[in-house]
Amino acid sequence: MGGRSACDHGTVKARWSTLVPVLSVVAAALAGAACGAERDSDRPMTQGEQIALDNGCTACHGTNGEGGVGPAWRGLYQSEVKLSDGSTVIADEAYLTQSIRDPSAKQVTGFGAMPANSLNDAEVQAVVDFIKSLEK
Repeated sequence: MGGRSACDHGTVKARWSTLVPVLSVVAAALAGAACGAERDSDRPMTQGEQIALDNGCTACHGTNGEGGVGPAWRGLYQSEVKLSDGSTVIADEAYLTQSIRDPSAKQVTGFGAMPANSLNDAEVQAVVDFIKSLEK
């Protein structure tokens, strides 16, 4: 039985050497898509903005708060929000804080549940402050 084995290492190596660059390009494209649009400002990032970016919040809420898969943050603070149970709430600091800490507590109409996060109290407050700073 001196034939080729089922696992020809030369062929496997050749396939991987072709596949790795392709996977790298795909991964880079997906990472770019997840980051959303570029920021619309040259100003320095706030702490809350950086936390939102680092924790993937901007992938759904938009780099500039414009929304997308998740509700828009731009102009959200002190606005009326319609919830999936038919009720409405004012997006004040308490609502924003609760929504970040317990994403399924008050779900916005037309949007799915936000994933859980592990932000500490200071990080939650920084993100809330960032959302408050985003005007229409």
